[in-house]
Amino acid sequence: MAEVYKAHHPTLDRYVAIKILHSFLSEKTDILNRFQREAKHIASLSHPNIVQVYDFDTFGVLYYMVMELIDGITLKNLIKDNQAEGKLPPFKESVRIVGDVGKSLAYAHSRGVVHRDVKPANIMIDKTNRVVLTDFGLAKITSGPQFTTTGALVGTPAYMSPEQGVGQQGDARSDLYSLGAVFYQLVTGRFPFIAETPIATVFKHINAPLPWPRTINPDIPEELERILVLLLEKTQMIAIKLQMKWFRISRIWRRC
Repeated sequence: MAEVYKAHHPTLDRYVAIKILHSFLSEKTDILNRFQREAKHIASLSHPNIVQVYDFDTFGVLYYMVMELIDGITLKNLIKDNQAEGKLPPFKESVRIVGDVGKSLAYAHSRGVVHRDVKPANIMIDKTNRVVLTDFGLAKITSGPQFTTTGALVGTPAYMSPEQGVGQQGDARSDLYSLGAVFYQLVTGRFPFIAETPIATVFKHINAPLPWPRTINPDIPEELERILVLLLEKTQMIAIKLQMKWFRISRIWRRC
């Protein structure tokens, strides 16, 4: 959909990331609108764990977004590096990462913005160890009109919530389910559900019982396992229950 370049911003006197929509896509009204929505959504958010947008505009037929340049590594690559060494991140570090993303989501949700594609590739850790949630390309304003056609799958199968799997609009709980899938991968080294095809994986998210984390990694603290199971519940939950998860995660982090 877009390419990202590193550039120097003379006015700000800093390096930035420029996200440019592919020119042939700028002629497609739905994709152009989606790109513009992404820029507006992120620009309206100001949180230390969400990538900052400085500007967005057009230049001829090019549509671009100027963003904070994150000097670091994606969580996807961090997981891959750990797997190559045959190890998992320390529990305390995993809880810190998930907790910081949870804070960013709680803030975005309070502003009516749902991410809808939370996954390791969209989570970065910079050189100062700050966790940053990126790529709100699938985001929507919850109080606004519905932009995705009913029945269309929006998200990434390995981390997709059951409601997204059946073509429903993702909501705040969907983001937390996806974050739960990321958390599960961090502490077990596996996806919650694995199948031969992406659609089969989606069906497992919808119907299959969750393999209990401690059956895969017995070293996982029991209370942490309970939170993982809670995050990956397939039923919709009330908002207060969602908020309580992060208080419980913070307590576990301090004890890890």
